[in-house]
Amino acid sequence: MRYLILLFVFATLIFQRSSAQENPPELHRPLNIPPVLSGNFGELRSNHFHSGIDFKTQGRTGFKIHCAADGYVSRILVSPWGFGRAVYVTHPQLGLVTVYGHLESFSSKINKIVVEEQYRRETFRIDMEFKEGEIPVKKGEVIALSGNAGSSGGPHLHMDVRDLATGDALDPMNYFKHLFKDNVRPEVRSIALYPHGGVVEDTTIASFRTPQELSQPFTAWGRVAPAIKAYDKMPGANNIYGIKYLSLLVDGQQVYHRVIDRFSFDVTRGVNTLIEYSDYANNGWMMTTYVPKAHILGDMVTTTIPNGIIDINEERDYSCRFILSDEHGNTTNVDFIIKGKRQPIPKTEHIGTKFYCTGDNTYNLNGLKVFIPQGALYDDIYFNVVTTSLDGYFSDVHKVGDTGIALHRNYDMTITLTRDTQPDKSKYCLVRINGKRKSAVTAKYENGVMKASINRFGRYAVTIDKTAPKIVPSRQKRWARNGKVSYKISDNLSGIESYRGEIDGKWVMFEFDGKNALISYKLESNRVKKGRSHKVKITVTDACGNTSTRTDTFTW
Repeated sequence: MRYLILLFVFATLIFQRSSAQENPPELHRPLNIPPVLSGNFGELRSNHFHSGIDFKTQGRTGFKIHCAADGYVSRILVSPWGFGRAVYVTHPQLGLVTVYGHLESFSSKINKIVVEEQYRRETFRIDMEFKEGEIPVKKGEVIALSGNAGSSGGPHLHMDVRDLATGDALDPMNYFKHLFKDNVRPEVRSIALYPHGGVVEDTTIASFRTPQELSQPFTAWGRVAPAIKAYDKMPGANNIYGIKYLSLLVDGQQVYHRVIDRFSFDVTRGVNTLIEYSDYANNGWMMTTYVPKAHILGDMVTTTIPNGIIDINEERDYSCRFILSDEHGNTTNVDFIIKGKRQPIPKTEHIGTKFYCTGDNTYNLNGLKVFIPQGALYDDIYFNVVTTSLDGYFSDVHKVGDTGIALHRNYDMTITLTRDTQPDKSKYCLVRINGKRKSAVTAKYENGVMKASINRFGRYAVTIDKTAPKIVPSRQKRWARNGKVSYKISDNLSGIESYRGEIDGKWVMFEFDGKNALISYKLESNRVKKGRSHKVKITVTDACGNTSTRTDTFTW
């Protein structure tokens, strides 16, 4: 009987997998090189799901990117961060949008439109939208070259496939599965059992096992949630990938199932509900069966037990099995035992005020106001603030909430200054304090307070930033020979807000590579006359209005 149940569960996975791919349209492959992935769809990333797949480009840039199908360019994005350069193509007949990110350059017909607008606005960063008929493209047409722009960790092509009607991100492997041969099963790193109002191994902290240690049962009593750290693998690559299908069986019955084959960008921060977020700093991506009260991921996660928590209330062995499966049907089963051991469960003592995920919540005390709107919390919490005074700050230091609690939406914070002595109010800077590290938070001064919209709990205070950004020439002796003028730009605290580059008194487009803090301009004879001396002027301003200017001369 148990074998039949397991067979039914696996058949369910196959049905769901095939249903998600039912008659997908044929898309042109984006690259004409052997396809190898460095990242798959739905991978758990910091505060977001990975929205596409990453094609490796052999450690190089400059490969031709081919359009997936007939359609039109609907959006072009250029930024120092994120996708860097990206092209969005809408395919009305297919009901899809494809996105190509981290590009080195656009095709000539696209680039002409982009550069004209960048020079018209005098900005490198640009976000342009287009209507059908303005930039038509054909299936297989070269629309760009692959690159390493934006927040890319190495040369590759990021490709999204999105539902035109809803904007949801869809798994591109549904359309490109035929390009890959995969017979490698998911790989398990560790199993854990987390107490959620129960006891594990006679304590109220989690217990961990490697796969080799699973012959030793967990002992527990009360409410507990299993968790697993695992990754998918593919032949021909050393990369690790996200797990697409994950199920938990207890005594032969499926009690939890998770599948990531599409998602709305509105819930992408919900990635934090799939892991033991409070333990992330110590143990990374432990994928838990616990489902919070605000179940925002909908059909992506289903469970037949309250909140995905197992109630160990009998002194017996609970037979558990994790089932992990990938797009190609490669499956790994992980069996473990939870042995019920009757014992007292310590009473949890809560500190702070109870805040509810189903409504708005406010706090106002000791110079700190906090408003947490409905929809920001995944669970009801106990909210606590610890206020201290430290030298060097213009407000008290407020430890707001528990850093082990994830947030789905921003909350509003207002901090009253205890010393409002700066004549130039723009120099005030709200910072998040993490040990010795301070990171700036976008905030606005208003009548003795700093107001901000915050996306996580932590320690916050107001300081000042009077230090101007740094501008340092990069490989200055090679400017003429390489035909490129480059500078390193950096800021000590509030961050770079804007920059401007001029040659011989005219604005030229210095591209900003954010990850390398580098701005550079490739010399163009139609804008900079050759065979003479030139004056370059760089102006950089940070978020507190501190400005640096540097001028240099070179001959080209």
